[in-house]
Amino acid sequence: MKIGEVFGTENRFLLGCWIVAVALVVVLGLFLSSDPVNILGVAESREFQVNFDSPVEIKHIYVMPSQIVKKGDLLAELGQSEWDAQLRVLKSRYDKLQAEMRLRREIAGIAQELGTTVPNGADPLLVDLEDTKREMDLIEGRLKNLFVFAEVDGAVGAVNFKSGEKAPSFAPLITLLPLNPTYVNGYVNENLNSSLSVGQAVEVVSSGGKSIRGQVLSVGSRIVPIPERLLRIQTLSAWGREVVIKIPPTNGFLLGEKVSVHKRWGLSFVNFAQADEVVADSVSELPQDLELPEEVLTQFHPEMSGMVFIPELRQFVLVSDDYPEDRPVLFLMNEQGQVQSHQISITGLDQMQDIESVSLAGDRLYLLGSLSRTKKGKLKPDRHLFAKVRRNGLRYHLEQTVELREKILQALSQSKEEVLRRLAGLDQQNPKAGFEVEGHAVDGENLYLALKGPALALNKGLILKVDDFQNLFEDRPLSADRVHVAAEFEMTLPHIKVESVVTDLVKLGENFYVSSSCRKASCSAVWKVKAGQGKAELVRDFSYSHLEALALHPDSKKLFAVFEAKSGGRFVVLPTAEKRTP
Repeated sequence: MKIGEVFGTENRFLLGCWIVAVALVVVLGLFLSSDPVNILGVAESREFQVNFDSPVEIKHIYVMPSQIVKKGDLLAELGQSEWDAQLRVLKSRYDKLQAEMRLRREIAGIAQELGTTVPNGADPLLVDLEDTKREMDLIEGRLKNLFVFAEVDGAVGAVNFKSGEKAPSFAPLITLLPLNPTYVNGYVNENLNSSLSVGQAVEVVSSGGKSIRGQVLSVGSRIVPIPERLLRIQTLSAWGREVVIKIPPTNGFLLGEKVSVHKRWGLSFVNFAQADEVVADSVSELPQDLELPEEVLTQFHPEMSGMVFIPELRQFVLVSDDYPEDRPVLFLMNEQGQVQSHQISITGLDQMQDIESVSLAGDRLYLLGSLSRTKKGKLKPDRHLFAKVRRNGLRYHLEQTVELREKILQALSQSKEEVLRRLAGLDQQNPKAGFEVEGHAVDGENLYLALKGPALALNKGLILKVDDFQNLFEDRPLSADRVHVAAEFEMTLPHIKVESVVTDLVKLGENFYVSSSCRKASCSAVWKVKAGQGKAELVRDFSYSHLEALALHPDSKKLFAVFEAKSGGRFVVLPTAEKRTP
């Protein structure tokens, strides 16, 4: 039976009206019965203080009061002589225990020859060795954390100590004031039956009409007086519960500005704070502008060609392939792509040209030139240097250099591997498109070189391996049997027919991550090269050219890549399939 037969055709319109009316009543009832939130508060921020639980020495202060800093900027470098002394004692003790352990093992070997067995794990010296090693690791970890970085964008408040002074335990060294409010301190009147829960999304509106989403961090469990400024009638006292609401650091509010917090519906269908985090995380995989300070740009426009992450600094060290007067300096960049104005000189390295890559091994940095000829086909020794630099905090001292080009080419020409002999021959046949290295990596005693030229074939990548690379710094020839092909691979972009050349190299376990840039086209890519495979796996391609620098964050196992450009450059963050360090 149809609806029209029951109600009649003339009543269909009336039935529709009744349905709409009932729906409106239900919606209105939900709205009226919902628990509105209407809170007055003040946008504030908390002052950040830098202090330590033990006495420290101030090696260097890099900021001044009222100076504006960005999150991740280096504020100060500290020292701890007591920890240094403890570490020296522990190392001495550890060496003595090791010597005693070697002696006991020799005695145990003699005992076994005589037919006497010693139970495994019965020697208490093993426990002493393990305990001493743990204490050494603990102190070494503390010594690596004696660099103070800005936790937020802000202005330096007070600098309470000078370089060279000693600060007692828990003494505030530096205070930092955020530029924008980071939370709202509000109050719910006790006469309002408003139920708030931690994590609830709310809307924060300033008196000027600016609106931003926030999230409830805490709700007070006691009734306190509401400040006079937040009273609707300032001559009439009121009490309520204190509520703290987190707001994004970029909000446009003024410190101390009066705001209102409200949410019309009691139900939250979307957690706005979580949604904002998801959006922000996805944006990180898109190329963003590199932030170069004006202090650097007034001197020259660096063309970043290599970078590596320094764990104790929590910063990337970058090099440029061109410097004024060919005097190299190091740049520091945080994980947000913000380059610091502070430039680090390398004591003893007065000149080096065309630096293409940098790597890290322990407390040493290795800088490598392109090893190529100039555009006019000339050989310049300053382009052929491989430099070993000793790192001590933010001080870098040149230890050794070697002119690597001739050593490598001589070894290639004498190699038993046909591919390597062919490389040496191609360099002689076409000097202008000859031997050129764009990236390198150090892994244990091995040095890996990513070649840009000479090209064996179109889009063919080649990585060389040099065994016992520390011997390169000795004044001896490089034997041919110490140079091998580590990987030979194809890197052809699927959507465009264009020539790609290698620009940098990162080694992670048994895998290589290689960056490439296109010739005569605006495209770049990052590839994963597995040992024994002849074709590289495409990780990500871009519609930008000149992807020149590639580095790995050791904790997150993410790749950071920098695009070279005279206008400032870009950077991008890429995930890898490797396991993250816990």
